[in-house]
Amino acid sequence: MRSDRGQRAPLGLKIAAACGLLFLHLPILLIFVYAFTTEEKSFVWPPPGLTTQWFAVTWNRPDVWDALSLSVRVAAISTAIALVLGTLCAAAVSQTRFFGREAISLLVILPIALPGIITG
Repeated sequence: MRSDRGQRAPLGLKIAAACGLLFLHLPILLIFVYAFTTEEKSFVWPPPGLTTQWFAVTWNRPDVWDALSLSVRVAAISTAIALVLGTLCAAAVSQTRFFGREAISLLVILPIALPGIITG
């Protein structure tokens, strides 16, 4: 890793970055591996075998479909509301001059500028 001035990053920074990436990605990798395990309640490493039977079990559960349906409906409604409000806000900010215009513009840009982890 080099900066714009051609200096190398210190070893401690490289190790800290690697540990941070491992901390974030290892749980996701473990969940992925355990999704294919052959045992119903197997928390041994390495998993005793691999299968896709749990995906078929999940596919046939009505509560999973209910949750997925609710998520899609909430996403569609949220998208529609954001589309209408965003269009109205963009029209107001671009066409008129009013007190607080810069603050509204900042609030519109803020979710894009901040990382998703911070905004939730």
